[in-house]
Amino acid sequence: MKKMQFGVVGCGAIAKAHIEAFKEHDAQCAGVADNNPEAAKKFAAELGGARICKDYRELVDAVKPDLISICTPPVAHEETAVYALQQGVHVLCEKPLAYDIQAARRVRDAAEKSRALLMPAFRHRFMYANIMLRDIAASGEIGDIVLFNNIFCGPSFAMETKWFTKKAVAGGGCLLDTNSHSVDLFRFIVGEIAEQRALMHRHFKTTDVEDAGVLVVKSDKGALGVMASSFVAGSGSAFIEITGTKGKMRYDYTDREKVLVRLAGDKDWTARPVKQSNGFAEEISHFLGAIEGKHKLSCTVVDGVRVMEVICGVY
Repeated sequence: MKKMQFGVVGCGAIAKAHIEAFKEHDAQCAGVADNNPEAAKKFAAELGGARICKDYRELVDAVKPDLISICTPPVAHEETAVYALQQGVHVLCEKPLAYDIQAARRVRDAAEKSRALLMPAFRHRFMYANIMLRDIAASGEIGDIVLFNNIFCGPSFAMETKWFTKKAVAGGGCLLDTNSHSVDLFRFIVGEIAEQRALMHRHFKTTDVEDAGVLVVKSDKGALGVMASSFVAGSGSAFIEITGTKGKMRYDYTDREKVLVRLAGDKDWTARPVKQSNGFAEEISHFLGAIEGKHKLSCTVVDGVRVMEVICGVY
């Protein structure tokens, strides 16, 4: 069988994670593109000689990959995704889907008109632990969901000088960058979001977006969610805790081998073993399988748009 040929647009750190995941599935990188020629050259060299393209258009038109992986800042997502979709090239697009709601909806429209597939790269929903949380919630074991508590934060003070804190490039701050995963996980595990509110603050002195924020949501069935993130937390934290009418469950990203469950009447938590995963290999396996017709996408452009609507709705 012919190896799947993919291209990478944007040659930063997240692209390296995509590359490693593609390697696990015997897919071949046929070309790379980046606005920084030196970054593209270095990235291609590390891959052993992938073609270097001046931009995404050359990558799509000259290399003709089966799919592209968009790993650029959000401001470039729409233009790249729409062009690839119009040429019939499948697209895996890093989160958030786009720069703002309008751009996200244009990407959705292009995806709906294309014969190609687009999947937002919400890797957290493909982690085995989060799938276990979803399955426990769906089983009714902890009853009706009452509260969803999630935090992703850490000491990322270098963000002050990076594009992540530049509104013209990123579209927002830590809520859009980090809590994109949180909103997707809430929808994946709990259900659709009907209402949202937020508070946020900017500690950095040279930026124009939030570097600490709290997003509060309510599901269409009444479950409440609190999602927090920050680039300026002196100590990191990453967990999901979900409370229901019959118990609760918790997953700590620093203790990846188990999900904790505590049912009503239990004195202590019970640890349920889970296979470790960062979600990259699993999301790409799912995407490649959908391209090959083995199954339908479980994460679609609609999921990407809903995350944008929720977070940009509080901006």
